[in-house]
Amino acid sequence: MNSGIILIDKPLGISSFQAVNKVRRKAGIKKAGHTGTLDPMATGLLTVCLGRATRMARFLTDARKTYQGTITLGVETDSFDAHGKITSKGQVPKGLGLEELQRLALEFVGTIEQSPPAFSAAKHKGVPLYKLARKGITIQKEPRQIEVYRFSIDAYDPPHLSFIIECSKGTYIRSLAHDLGRRLGCGAHLSSLRRTKNGHLSVDQAVGLEFFLNASHGPGLERWILPVEFVLSHIPAIVVEPEQALAIQHGQGMSLEAALDYLDEQKPRLDTSNPRYMRILTTGEDGSYRLVCMASWPVRPCDVSDDDRLEILRVWNPN
Repeated sequence: MNSGIILIDKPLGISSFQAVNKVRRKAGIKKAGHTGTLDPMATGLLTVCLGRATRMARFLTDARKTYQGTITLGVETDSFDAHGKITSKGQVPKGLGLEELQRLALEFVGTIEQSPPAFSAAKHKGVPLYKLARKGITIQKEPRQIEVYRFSIDAYDPPHLSFIIECSKGTYIRSLAHDLGRRLGCGAHLSSLRRTKNGHLSVDQAVGLEFFLNASHGPGLERWILPVEFVLSHIPAIVVEPEQALAIQHGQGMSLEAALDYLDEQKPRLDTSNPRYMRILTTGEDGSYRLVCMASWPVRPCDVSDDDRLEILRVWNPN
């Protein structure tokens, strides 16, 4: 097994780092990584890249993430989740109903600023914030912009509410839960969380960690290793002739105008109005598509000039 991507359904009580290490050792590969951290209290989809596929992690890290979970009103904790120490308790507003909560959730949808919580993997001078917080040192990091595409509350059984959130990378769901409690004036914390999607990838496609670790080597193990071409299928692509693919691999570039001509000719079903990345494919001897390389758009397509070139990202060697 040289490389590939595994979709793991991470269980409760284990960190993403620990889960990746277990998968790496089972697969017998030295290098591995993931495309988005899950806290120990969170379960669900953990996308694990093995071997040279780790170079492709950036193209999945940027994808939207979808979560479902529960928030408990009336109790705040220092970590903003159920694993933290209780810092305050408040009275849940009498008469609070599902419709009011749904309206409040909509106020968090859109581009908002959010600071990492004190108990997080964000770093201050190279030290994770959670290590400093355990020593009683609280660092307030500068807020950064995140995007919440959807925040819907589908049930309320006081003091617990269940929700679904679709958001950009870098979003702390714990912080959203905390902020929601502050808006209500009673406090709140995240009591459970499960990641269900990473871009077009779903937890329904994932294998349980323990099941994977107990699988026999050979077909029993490799059936869960997905090829890079499949995992990156959500990114717009153009198909070039084998001769041009070889020239690109040997350092020749491609103009943006030519890339747009390919897109227009091949009419991909994916939205390419403002692409960030592009797959360049070619056909193999058996007629199947083969990934040649990844590319990046330095400008908006509507601003393309004759001198603009597609930026070839030398992160993948198909051989």
